[in-house]
Amino acid sequence: MACYNYNRQEDKFNMLNSIIKSLNQIYTAPFRRVLFLSIFLSLLTTLLLWALINKIMFNTTLTSITWLEWILDILGGGATFILLVLFLPTLVGLIASFMLESICRSVELVYYPSLPKAKGQTLFTGVLVGLRFTVTMIALNLIFLPLIVIPPVYLFASWALNGYLLSREFFELVAYRRLDIVNVNRIYKKFRFTLLGYGLVIAFISIIPVINFIVPLFGTAVMLHAFQRIQSTELV
Repeated sequence: MACYNYNRQEDKFNMLNSIIKSLNQIYTAPFRRVLFLSIFLSLLTTLLLWALINKIMFNTTLTSITWLEWILDILGGGATFILLVLFLPTLVGLIASFMLESICRSVELVYYPSLPKAKGQTLFTGVLVGLRFTVTMIALNLIFLPLIVIPPVYLFASWALNGYLLSREFFELVAYRRLDIVNVNRIYKKFRFTLLGYGLVIAFISIIPVINFIVPLFGTAVMLHAFQRIQSTELV
Protein backbone atom coordinates (compact mmCIF):
# COMPACT_ATOMS: atom_id res chain seq x y z
CA MET A 1 0.00 0.00 0.00
CA ALA A 2 1.53 3.32 -1.07
CA CYS A 3 1.82 6.18 1.37
CA TYR A 4 1.72 9.66 -0.16
CA ASN A 5 3.30 12.65 1.52
CA TYR A 6 3.22 15.01 -1.46
CA ASN A 7 2.56 18.57 -0.32
CA ARG A 8 0.48 20.17 -3.06
CA GLN A 9 0.95 23.64 -1.54
CA GLU A 10 4.54 23.49 -2.72
CA ASP A 11 3.57 22.80 -6.35
CA LYS A 12 4.03 26.35 -7.61
CA PHE A 13 7.44 26.77 -6.01
CA ASN A 14 8.58 23.35 -7.22
CA MET A 15 7.37 24.06 -10.73
CA LEU A 16 9.16 27.41 -10.89
CA ASN A 17 12.32 25.81 -9.53
CA SER A 18 12.10 23.02 -12.10
CA ILE A 19 11.57 25.52 -14.94
CA ILE A 20 14.62 27.57 -13.92
CA LYS A 21 16.83 24.47 -13.63
CA SER A 22 15.66 23.19 -17.02
CA LEU A 23 16.21 26.50 -18.81
CA ASN A 24 19.67 26.79 -17.31
CA GLN A 25 20.65 23.45 -18.84
CA ILE A 26 19.40 24.25 -22.34
CA TYR A 27 22.72 25.95 -23.11
CA THR A 28 24.91 23.06 -21.95
CA ALA A 29 26.76 20.87 -24.45
CA PRO A 30 24.58 17.71 -24.19
CA PHE A 31 21.40 19.74 -24.74
CA ARG A 32 22.89 21.75 -27.62
CA ARG A 33 24.09 18.59 -29.32
CA VAL A 34 20.63 16.99 -29.30
CA LEU A 35 18.93 20.25 -30.29
CA PHE A 36 21.19 21.03 -33.25
CA LEU A 37 21.16 17.45 -34.52
CA SER A 38 17.35 17.30 -34.27
CA ILE A 39 16.94 20.60 -36.12
CA PHE A 40 19.44 19.58 -38.81
CA LEU A 41 17.77 16.21 -39.45
CA SER A 42 14.30 17.83 -39.39
CA LEU A 43 15.31 20.50 -41.90
CA LEU A 44 16.92 17.86 -44.13
CA THR A 45 13.81 15.69 -43.94
CA THR A 46 11.56 18.67 -44.67
CA LEU A 47 13.58 19.72 -47.72
CA LEU A 48 13.67 16.15 -49.07
CA LEU A 49 9.90 15.79 -48.61
CA TRP A 50 9.28 19.16 -50.26
CA ALA A 51 11.51 18.24 -53.22
CA LEU A 52 9.79 14.86 -53.58
CA ILE A 53 6.26 16.32 -53.43
CA ASN A 54 7.25 19.09 -55.86
CA LYS A 55 8.64 16.53 -58.28
CA ILE A 56 5.40 14.56 -58.13
CA MET A 57 3.30 17.70 -58.64
CA PHE A 58 5.37 18.99 -61.56
CA ASN A 59 5.18 15.57 -63.22
CA THR A 60 1.41 15.43 -62.76
CA THR A 61 -0.77 17.18 -65.34
CA LEU A 62 -4.04 18.55 -63.97
CA THR A 63 -5.02 20.68 -66.97
CA SER A 64 -4.03 21.03 -70.60
CA ILE A 65 -3.75 24.80 -70.24
CA THR A 66 -0.02 25.43 -69.85
CA TRP A 67 -0.14 28.70 -67.92
CA LEU A 68 -2.84 27.41 -65.54
CA GLU A 69 -0.85 24.21 -64.92
CA TRP A 70 2.23 26.34 -64.15
CA ILE A 71 0.27 28.47 -61.62
CA LEU A 72 -1.18 25.36 -59.95
CA ASP A 73 2.30 23.86 -59.62
CA ILE A 74 3.68 27.04 -58.06
CA LEU A 75 0.75 27.41 -55.64
CA GLY A 76 0.91 23.73 -54.74
CA GLY A 77 4.64 23.91 -54.06
CA GLY A 78 4.19 27.02 -51.92
CA ALA A 79 1.32 25.51 -49.93
CA THR A 80 3.31 22.32 -49.36
CA PHE A 81 6.30 24.29 -48.12
CA ILE A 82 4.17 26.30 -45.67
CA LEU A 83 2.53 23.14 -44.28
CA LEU A 84 5.89 21.40 -43.85
CA VAL A 85 7.30 24.46 -42.05
CA LEU A 86 4.29 24.50 -39.72
CA PHE A 87 4.88 20.87 -38.85
CA LEU A 88 8.64 21.38 -38.44
CA PRO A 89 8.55 21.73 -34.61
CA THR A 90 6.55 18.49 -34.41
CA LEU A 91 9.13 16.77 -36.59
CA VAL A 92 11.94 18.14 -34.42
CA GLY A 93 10.16 16.71 -31.38
CA LEU A 94 9.71 13.32 -33.01
CA ILE A 95 13.38 13.06 -34.01
CA ALA A 96 14.57 14.37 -30.63
CA SER A 97 12.48 11.72 -28.85
CA PHE A 98 14.98 9.12 -30.07
CA MET A 99 17.80 10.95 -28.25
CA LEU A 100 16.17 12.06 -25.02
CA GLU A 101 17.87 9.41 -22.90
CA SER A 102 21.07 11.47 -23.06
CA ILE A 103 19.09 14.51 -21.84
CA CYS A 104 17.74 12.55 -18.88
CA ARG A 105 21.22 11.35 -17.96
CA SER A 106 22.60 14.89 -18.17
CA VAL A 107 19.92 16.22 -15.82
CA GLU A 108 20.43 13.37 -13.36
CA LEU A 109 24.21 13.78 -13.44
CA VAL A 110 23.94 17.45 -12.46
CA TYR A 111 20.98 17.45 -10.05
CA TYR A 112 20.57 13.84 -8.89
CA PRO A 113 24.07 12.29 -8.93
CA SER A 114 23.25 9.80 -6.17
CA LEU A 115 20.52 8.08 -8.19
CA PRO A 116 21.26 4.54 -9.35
CA LYS A 117 21.59 4.10 -13.09
CA ALA A 118 18.20 3.96 -14.80
CA LYS A 119 17.29 0.95 -16.87
CA GLY A 120 16.54 3.38 -19.69
CA GLN A 121 14.01 2.93 -22.45
CA THR A 122 14.21 0.43 -25.24
CA LEU A 123 14.32 1.89 -28.73
CA PHE A 124 10.93 0.31 -29.40
CA THR A 125 9.35 1.99 -26.36
CA GLY A 126 10.80 5.39 -27.27
CA VAL A 127 9.62 5.12 -30.87
CA LEU A 128 6.18 3.88 -29.79
CA VAL A 129 5.65 6.70 -27.28
CA GLY A 130 6.91 9.33 -29.75
CA LEU A 131 4.79 8.09 -32.67
CA ARG A 132 1.68 7.62 -30.53
CA PHE A 133 2.02 11.16 -29.17
CA THR A 134 2.62 12.71 -32.61
CA VAL A 135 -0.33 10.94 -34.24
CA THR A 136 -2.64 11.70 -31.30
CA MET A 137 -1.65 15.37 -31.18
CA ILE A 138 -2.19 15.88 -34.91
CA ALA A 139 -5.52 14.01 -34.88
CA LEU A 140 -6.97 15.82 -31.85
CA ASN A 141 -5.80 19.23 -33.06
CA LEU A 142 -7.53 18.58 -36.39
CA ILE A 143 -10.72 17.69 -34.51
CA PHE A 144 -10.53 20.99 -32.61
CA LEU A 145 -9.75 22.97 -35.79
CA PRO A 146 -13.40 23.98 -36.48
CA LEU A 147 -13.30 25.99 -33.25
CA ILE A 148 -10.90 28.38 -34.99
CA VAL A 149 -13.96 30.41 -36.05
CA ILE A 150 -14.19 31.37 -32.35
CA PRO A 151 -10.54 32.37 -31.69
CA PRO A 152 -10.65 32.72 -27.86
CA VAL A 153 -12.36 29.34 -27.45
CA TYR A 154 -10.01 27.69 -29.95
CA LEU A 155 -6.87 29.09 -28.31
CA PHE A 156 -7.94 27.99 -24.82
CA ALA A 157 -9.14 24.55 -25.95
CA SER A 158 -5.99 23.96 -28.00
CA TRP A 159 -3.74 25.06 -25.12
CA ALA A 160 -5.55 22.82 -22.63
CA LEU A 161 -5.55 19.86 -25.01
CA ASN A 162 -1.88 20.14 -25.84
CA GLY A 163 -1.04 20.70 -22.17
CA TYR A 164 -2.69 17.41 -21.31
CA LEU A 165 -1.01 15.54 -24.18
CA LEU A 166 2.43 16.98 -23.45
CA SER A 167 2.17 16.26 -19.72
CA ARG A 168 1.29 12.65 -20.47
CA GLU A 169 3.98 12.15 -23.11
CA PHE A 170 6.89 13.65 -21.22
CA PHE A 171 5.92 12.01 -17.95
CA GLU A 172 5.85 8.62 -19.64
CA LEU A 173 9.17 9.30 -21.37
CA VAL A 174 10.96 9.89 -18.06
CA ALA A 175 8.96 7.53 -15.84
CA TYR A 176 9.35 4.41 -17.99
CA ARG A 177 13.09 4.66 -17.44
CA ARG A 178 12.66 3.68 -13.77
CA LEU A 179 9.17 2.24 -13.31
CA ASP A 180 6.97 -0.42 -14.85
CA ILE A 181 3.78 0.47 -16.70
CA VAL A 182 1.54 -0.27 -13.69
CA ASN A 183 3.36 2.22 -11.43
CA VAL A 184 3.67 4.79 -14.21
CA ASN A 185 -0.09 4.78 -14.77
CA ARG A 186 -0.82 4.77 -11.04
CA ILE A 187 1.41 7.77 -10.31
CA TYR A 188 0.16 9.68 -13.33
CA LYS A 189 -3.45 9.27 -12.23
CA LYS A 190 -2.58 10.30 -8.66
CA PHE A 191 -0.71 13.46 -9.71
CA ARG A 192 -2.35 14.20 -13.05
CA PHE A 193 -3.40 17.73 -12.11
CA THR A 194 0.07 18.63 -10.87
CA LEU A 195 1.59 17.16 -14.03
CA LEU A 196 -0.99 18.99 -16.14
CA GLY A 197 0.44 22.25 -14.79
CA TYR A 198 3.83 21.31 -16.19
CA GLY A 199 2.19 20.30 -19.46
CA LEU A 200 0.49 23.68 -19.79
CA VAL A 201 3.84 25.43 -19.37
CA ILE A 202 5.36 23.21 -22.07
CA ALA A 203 2.33 23.83 -24.32
CA PHE A 204 2.72 27.59 -23.92
CA ILE A 205 6.37 27.40 -25.03
CA SER A 206 5.35 25.20 -27.96
CA ILE A 207 3.32 28.04 -29.55
CA ILE A 208 6.23 30.51 -29.57
CA PRO A 209 7.93 30.40 -33.01
CA VAL A 210 11.58 29.28 -33.03
CA ILE A 211 11.59 28.98 -29.22
CA ASN A 212 9.36 25.93 -29.64
CA PHE A 213 12.34 23.99 -30.98
CA ILE A 214 13.52 23.54 -27.39
CA VAL A 215 10.24 21.92 -26.32
CA PRO A 216 11.55 18.29 -26.46
CA LEU A 217 14.58 19.17 -24.33
CA PHE A 218 12.81 21.51 -21.93
CA GLY A 219 9.83 19.18 -21.58
CA THR A 220 12.04 16.20 -20.78
CA ALA A 221 14.14 18.11 -18.25
CA VAL A 222 11.28 19.82 -16.44
CA MET A 223 9.24 16.61 -16.26
CA LEU A 224 12.22 14.69 -14.93
CA HIS A 225 12.44 17.21 -12.08
CA ALA A 226 8.71 16.78 -11.46
CA PHE A 227 9.08 13.01 -11.48
CA GLN A 228 11.96 13.08 -9.02
CA ARG A 229 10.02 15.42 -6.75
CA ILE A 230 7.10 12.99 -6.69
CA GLN A 231 9.40 10.01 -6.21
CA SER A 232 11.23 11.65 -3.30
CA THR A 233 8.00 12.27 -1.42
CA GLU A 234 6.26 8.99 -2.14
CA LEU A 235 6.93 5.59 -0.61
CA VAL A 236 6.19 2.98 -3.22
